[in-house]
Order: sequence, then structure tokens, then C-alpha cells
Amino acid sequence: MSPRFDKKMLFLLFGLLFVFACSLGTPAPVSEAPAFDATKASLELEATAMVLQLTQVAIENNQSAPAAAAATPVPQQATAAPSPASPAMPNFDKWIKSANILLFEDMAGSVRVRRYISQALDGMGLTYTDVGDALGNYKNEINSGGPGGNGWDLIISGKELRTGVQGEFYVYLNAAINDGSSVIIEEWDMDSIGAGKISRVMSQCGVEFHRDWIQKPIEDHLLVPHSSDHRIHHKPNDGIALTNPSGFWLGTDLGDLMQLSPGSDAVPIWGLFKSTPNNYLTAVSCVDDRVIIQTYSTHSYGESRVIQMWENYIYNTLRARYDYLATH
Repeated sequence: MSPRFDKKMLFLLFGLLFVFACSLGTPAPVSEAPAFDATKASLELEATAMVLQLTQVAIENNQSAPAAAAATPVPQQATAAPSPASPAMPNFDKWIKSANILLFEDMAGSVRVRRYISQALDGMGLTYTDVGDALGNYKNEINSGGPGGNGWDLIISGKELRTGVQGEFYVYLNAAINDGSSVIIEEWDMDSIGAGKISRVMSQCGVEFHRDWIQKPIEDHLLVPHSSDHRIHHKPNDGIALTNPSGFWLGTDLGDLMQLSPGSDAVPIWGLFKSTPNNYLTAVSCVDDRVIIQTYSTHSYGESRVIQMWENYIYNTLRARYDYLATH
């Protein structure tokens, strides 16, 4: 022990002996405090010495007295361990590469044309389940619950060849939407089937059949963008103009025109006239951008532009699906 510590101890001992001597020389009145307790004094002396020893050790180790005191074990109140955090979703750019996508594209059954929707998916580097134009496989895959039973992130129903998807398929697609999947529908024949089972999807989307779009001169095929600030016109491709009609379906049924239902929150995307954003529509986004309904035919416009538009449809519906998963 250092000399500094010994001086402090001697000072304390002299002080206690002085108090003890005074108490012996002067009788205390009966009403005063109890007589000096030697045992108690000895215990207090030991406690004081311990504090001084801790302080001296702290000084020698270049620590403060509070830090040394903090080193003395103190009983702690037990607390519950925090619940483990739920695993965070990967960022969107990573998630989209593993998204579960189902593609039905009836143009796969034609030897005269190239498939545009599959080109869009391939160009984005996405993996997908491709059933081509096989309706039986399409039905089974929709109802399979997706890979691992986790649901489809995106179902693409490309009906352009004027056959196939109707009736029960719209029951399955509507159920998928209700389960949180994103869905893109290409449907040219609302005038014939709009009162049928597709009406469930149309009602949920907030759109109605407006009128048939048939046998128009090619200059009447040009589409104008609506909601130009919507991300669907900008991501991942910007400045797309569907003003290059190919004439593929010239002289026949070009598709259908939609109108918004009263109170609808669907977002108009493409239409025939800039001045009519609520009707004469050929594409809308709805159900929090998880659903797109397109009533123009994909091959009615130049290949490069329409493939870019499909990339935007795919990107934005998957983004909406990602946001849905993050909040449910």
C-alpha cells in the first residue's frame, strides 16, 4: 500500500480515537443518543477502508472513482430478451430476379409471328414458367399456388390470337388477385364476354366495357398516353410512344375500348384521345398497380416499342407485388 494511503488511514484512526476518548470523559444525559458502539465503529471503519482502497486502486490505474465504483458488482433486475427481428426482404432489384412469374402467350401457337411478351421477359433477365398456348397447363399452373405454394408474383395472360382464355380462367385470375398476385391481362373481346366471368376482374379493377374497336383506318390506331407522370411510362423505359401501328390486325377487330366505372381509382394508361381520359381507353392500371388490363393487341404496334412497353408493365406490376408483400 502506498504512503498516501497510510496517511489517510492514520488520520481516520486518530479521528475515531479522539471521538472515543471524548465520549468516555463526559457522561451523556439520558435523553441523548446511545453510548458509543465499538462493534459498529469497527464495521464502519472496515467499510471506509475498503472505499479508500478502491479509490487508491482507481487512481493508480488512471481511472476515476465513479468508474471504480461502477466495477463493484451490483444486482441487476432480470429483463426479457428482445424478440428476434423478422428477416428483411431483399431490395427490389435483387428480389425481382427470383420472382415467380407465369406466362401464357397464345401467340406461341402461331408460326407467322415472333413472341413479344417472352422477349420482354428475356430482355429483363427474368426467369419464368412458360406454358405457351397450352390452356390445360395454364389452368393447372394458376391453381397450383405457385412454386413452393408461395403464390405467383405475376401472372401474364396474353390473349391475342383470338382464342382460348375466357370463362373459368377469369375466375382463377380474380382469385389470384385476391390472394395478392399481380396480373397482366391482354383481352381483345370484352364486347362478347364482358358480361361473363371477366366482369369480376373488371369490377375489381373499376372499369367497364365502353365500345368495340373494329375496322378503323390505320391512322385511327395511334394511342395517346394518359397519366404521363405515372412510373409505368418511365421505368425501366422512358418516352415510349405507341404511334407506329403495324397494321397486323388491320381490317378486323382491333380490340375493345374501356371506360372508368363511377368512383373508380383505376389509372388510365393508354387511350384513343387525349381529351377523354375516362373513356376510349385501351390500357389501365388498377388494384394498387398490381393489375393491368390491356385491350389493344400487342402485335398492332412496332416490335421494339411494344416490347419496351411490356417491360414497363412487367416491372411495375412486380414492383406493386413487392410493395404488397412488404406490408402484408
